[in-house]
Amino acid sequence: MTRDTPALARAIELAATGEYISVNHIRQALRRGGYTSLAQDLAGPVANRAIIDALQAACTARDR
Repeated sequence: MTRDTPALARAIELAATGEYISVNHIRQALRRGGYTSLAQDLAGPVANRAIIDALQAACTARDR
């Protein structure tokens, strides 16, 4: 986990931890972690869907 990790990959990693409840919370964590070009890196429905899917999977795993 370094800033060399692409923003989308890091966002999915964070979502999979189960510690975040929304894409917005993940974006905030990425900004705090030094990712500055999130508007470009996480733009579009495919990126958002990937993060949401990871959030939902983490939630499902946590509830088991």
